Amino acid sequence: MTGRVMDFVADPLPEAYKEIYKRRSTDNGELEDEDDADVYCWYTNLKNSSGGTVLHKMVSMKTDDMVIFAGTAYPEASYRIHNELIVQKIDSKGVKQDLNVTQKMMSARHRRGTEGERNLMYRTRNRQAKAAFILENQQTLTEANSSPDAHVTGPLITFSTNANHLIEADMSDLVSYPFLKLVSPEDVLYVSKYFERLIGSTDVMFERFSLLYQPHVIDGDIVVSDEDNQRVVVECLGSAVADGVVLLLRKLCIAPPPKRDTMGNFIRATIAPDSDNGLSLFELLSDDPSTSEAPDRWTLMN
Repeated sequence: MTGRVMDFVADPLPEAYKEIYKRRSTDNGELEDEDDADVYCWYTNLKNSSGGTVLHKMVSMKTDDMVIFAGTAYPEASYRIHNELIVQKIDSKGVKQDLNVTQKMMSARHRRGTEGERNLMYRTRNRQAKAAFILENQQTLTEANSSPDAHVTGPLITFSTNANHLIEADMSDLVSYPFLKLVSPEDVLYVSKYFERLIGSTDVMFERFSLLYQPHVIDGDIVVSDEDNQRVVVECLGSAVADGVVLLLRKLCIAPPPKRDTMGNFIRATIAPDSDNGLSLFELLSDDPSTSEAPDRWTLMN
């Protein structure tokens, strides 16, 4: 926790790296809201525990009190993206020769051909609030589920940042609070199954669900009924790690409370595709700015 970023980075940082931490000014000369802060993307080699280096695509998102980095590792090759199509020919001496590579990969290889060329940074606007949560770790959950006194409300929150940009709740009050109590009742079962998939996998998984805009976090506060509570529709990036379950949420919209079916249950709303609110979390992590199908979304910084 006390290490510096450079302790883990094997390559020189892009010259524009310091821009990540700056708070930019709007056209009116006012400081931008952190919800409007740019998202930055670049490629770099990070050091691993054995002393080697692994290529990562780094994406950074800014919140009120920290910068969140999400990295995608490409361990099989240095500065070479997966999911490429290569047609190879083996000559009479047994030497392999690439005959055809997808146009996207040709462009990416050319860009990352030298140490200097790959030290590029891109940014894109992302105009929706982002928040992060860390939930109880996998071992704690396993032990709790086998205990007669296990909490049945799902994993507890151990850390959060920017949650107050999504819902009406103070971040300090959310520590040790069950995350599923923030979730809209019609989505609780859906999110519970999402957590089960996360805990049983090493993959990063994306989902969409809704939170209660005014959850009942503190006893004694005014209770807003589920029928009157607005829903905050979010896109969620989730991953199970050694320290817990990490969730990165991005607000998509605020929706009115849903209607009930004939059995009295809330009807889970169909979540429409994004409007023009920037790239989704999935797109931010999977898109290559240099070969993006939406190049107007990315700006080369250096």
